[in-house]
Amino acid sequence: MVNKILGVVMITGTLFLGSCASNSSTTEEKNAKVEEVISTLDNVNEINFKNKKNVLLDVRTPEEFAEGHVPGAINIDVKNNNFTDEISKLDTKKNYYIYCKSGVRAKLATDKMQEKGFKNAVNFKDGMSTYKGTVTK
Repeated sequence: MVNKILGVVMITGTLFLGSCASNSSTTEEKNAKVEEVISTLDNVNEINFKNKKNVLLDVRTPEEFAEGHVPGAINIDVKNNNFTDEISKLDTKKNYYIYCKSGVRAKLATDKMQEKGFKNAVNFKDGMSTYKGTVTK
């Protein structure tokens, strides 16, 4: 009788643990999909920038910014010597969505911001080079 009870407990435990493992991979898949959404600047409209906690940051040169940028973006040139001083004026608790032309400078800016304590700084990996949305000059 004890062997039957142990057998039932072991089977139940195995089924329970198996279902937990299944749920964790589903969570990982959902997280991967979120990363895919922010990987393209064309998905910028999916982020609520009316919420003042979300900031769109263009890290190209002022000349590139003037030629056309995503509406609502602020411009801080990552290649400028004063980039670190400029980002130190920003609220580290806000969410920063960063883009450039192709994603290289945005990655550099994201890394620098994270080094300075920005917990929520992410980049659009492709940037303006493939962007098909609205542009402001």
